[in-house]
Amino acid sequence: MKKKLHVFLTIFIAFMLLVACSSEDAGNQSNGNDGSSDGKQLAQGVTDTEILVGHLGPQTGPVAEYDKVRKGLEAHFKYVNDNGGVNGRKLKLIAYDDQYQPAKTLQGMQRLIEEDKVFSILYPIGTANIAAAMQLLDETGIPVTGLGTGADKFVNPPKKNIFGGTFNYVIEAKLFLDYAATQLNAKKIAIIYQNDDFGKQGLQAVKDNLEKYEGVEIVAEIPFLATDKEFSSQAQQMKKTGADVFIMNSTPAPSAALRKEMHKIGLMDTPFIVTTTAGGDKNQFNLAGEDVWEGTISSITNIGYEDSMDDPDVQKYVEYVTEEFGEETLGALSQGAWSTAQVFVEGLKRSGDDLTWDNFIKQMETFDNWDGSFYNGVTYTPEHRYGTTTLFLTQAKDGKLVPITSNVTYDPVTDEIIYE
Repeated sequence: MKKKLHVFLTIFIAFMLLVACSSEDAGNQSNGNDGSSDGKQLAQGVTDTEILVGHLGPQTGPVAEYDKVRKGLEAHFKYVNDNGGVNGRKLKLIAYDDQYQPAKTLQGMQRLIEEDKVFSILYPIGTANIAAAMQLLDETGIPVTGLGTGADKFVNPPKKNIFGGTFNYVIEAKLFLDYAATQLNAKKIAIIYQNDDFGKQGLQAVKDNLEKYEGVEIVAEIPFLATDKEFSSQAQQMKKTGADVFIMNSTPAPSAALRKEMHKIGLMDTPFIVTTTAGGDKNQFNLAGEDVWEGTISSITNIGYEDSMDDPDVQKYVEYVTEEFGEETLGALSQGAWSTAQVFVEGLKRSGDDLTWDNFIKQMETFDNWDGSFYNGVTYTPEHRYGTTTLFLTQAKDGKLVPITSNVTYDPVTDEIIYE
């Protein structure tokens, strides 16, 4: 009897140990934990010497211009690694080409999280692309820093593991409407929008805020597709509207193509405002032609590198991007990526050696108008995940993007727009 009892107790203890280990493993997986360092739990993708970081974006295809984002991230990681890494750990970027196709984004995201086991996703690109992977990101809880879309639905209401990067499209649309109505005295506005989630939310934001401006109306809503090459029809529709201002929600190539058609039919005198994704890079002068792009108004979140060459941080950006990828990579896209990497690295620094997902997220929420990047102050709180809510407007003049406003800030608490 004693022998049987002894065997039973042995089996029972072994079973309980197995259950305890299984529970611990499950808990570790839910926070992305893979190992430990000096008794401290570490998230997946983190060793004593390295941090793996994942990126998804188009490297080829119709919007391959966005591959400058990957290059900007790579360049900043090279700079950080050359200077000792982050708390002694080197950064390694694993990037996959999704060709701006949502199905490929999801496949790549699964590979990064489940096979490569990266610590975080950095600057994934595209509204529809990120939407395709959002369920996976929600389920895993992996930190996602610097979204390559300003889509409001990803940050409002805030998601625990998601931190915005690209200027919020809804806020940008509010600022455009306010500028058109109060600074340009426009009464008739025509909206040209990309017929997808990206373009539609800018249109809807203008509609939702129109009642704040007496006598201002939308006289036309003109759609197009991101893959469109020919824009003569849209240009003709615009000419018939009699609008005081044209506002376009677009990626770079369509806005350049439409501007060419506007130039052909003599529609250059009406103010033409485009989103920062379409007009914040000087490469638009090359895509459209310098004379054609002349006069275009756009928003940007930081001064271009050419106007800040006395800044040591800008000098590092230019040096590393040029050395790694050539001068043609310099511009708003790679500069924005460098800025996003600066924010991410600061979050890692604040996390110290406690590199779990929960602690990294907690530290990211301590950003309070942080000015250590090219952005005009970065703020993350449990209630607001926008990142930056300050931009300024520029106008294309003689091959340059010349500021035509000082900082314009949106206050998410009061819903006010402030011109400095």
